[in-house]
Amino acid sequence: MIDFRYHLVSLAAVLIALSIGIVLGAGPLNDNIGSTLSGEVTKLRQEKDALRAQGNDQRRQIDGRDAYDEATLDTVVQGRLTDRQVNVVALPQAADEDVTAIRDTLEQAGASVGETVEVTSAWASTDDQLTSTRSTAGQAALQLLQVGPAVPDGAQRVDQALAVILTGRTKAGSPDKAPPSDREAAWSELRDAGLVKGSDTPPAAAELVVLVGGPVPATTADSTDAVDREAERIAGSWVALTHLVQTHADGTVLAAAEADTGTSDASPLTMARTPGSLADRVSTVDVPSIPMGRAAVVLALVEQSDGGSGDYGLGQSADGPVPTLK
Repeated sequence: MIDFRYHLVSLAAVLIALSIGIVLGAGPLNDNIGSTLSGEVTKLRQEKDALRAQGNDQRRQIDGRDAYDEATLDTVVQGRLTDRQVNVVALPQAADEDVTAIRDTLEQAGASVGETVEVTSAWASTDDQLTSTRSTAGQAALQLLQVGPAVPDGAQRVDQALAVILTGRTKAGSPDKAPPSDREAAWSELRDAGLVKGSDTPPAAAELVVLVGGPVPATTADSTDAVDREAERIAGSWVALTHLVQTHADGTVLAAAEADTGTSDASPLTMARTPGSLADRVSTVDVPSIPMGRAAVVLALVEQSDGGSGDYGLGQSADGPVPTLK
């Protein structure tokens, strides 16, 4: 049985240990701890300065490469699309500066570029009234084009109608053209319904089409790794439209950035690159805002005209920065 002397010895040991700790902490150990902490702080400060310098250096390198790409862009694309008609479609999430820059690059390549067709958010809205208006306008536009409805699952009749208006081709893979008067009437139907913006008349029928978009913002404020369902649905609508355009055109490119990591946004480009996507034969470019991306758009249209396709840019799912032409 533990006696009183054991308690005294234990208490004395604890007091002695505390005394030794206090003496050492106030003496040599204190100096060692202070020196260690000071050294760690200095090391972290040096690492931070090194990372800042490295980041600034990388920024200068990127700016230099972009400046070089801008300076050589005309040489790269010049004459690539001479005598080709190209139409540009701006989706609601497209940045105005991206649309303008891509148009300028297409013209540098020698293409004739029709007035930009702006698709409105009503195109993908689930509002009951807008859905009814869209359905009616799509059916009426196809009747005016004298074309029977033929859309895959996930697509709409307005997708098919706009594809015919943009390319003039009444059917996928068919050389038959819709009369200009029918295209104008169908365009007015979509425009009056608030589905597209543009001039009173549609752009000239083109064999090549570029759709410019961007990530669809999540409808909820929370940022998670899970893609927002509504944003994904809207992005899917743009993929379906792109697919219908692709089936009618000689070449179709979707240019849009990928969604930022850590957000719930959805990018139509990411969906288009997914294996089994409706738009699996569409070429994509994930950096439309930089000169290299705009060069990729032009070169991808050339590749599409030759029967090829690919995914280009700097994203992980890209085949490479730009197409390698034969």
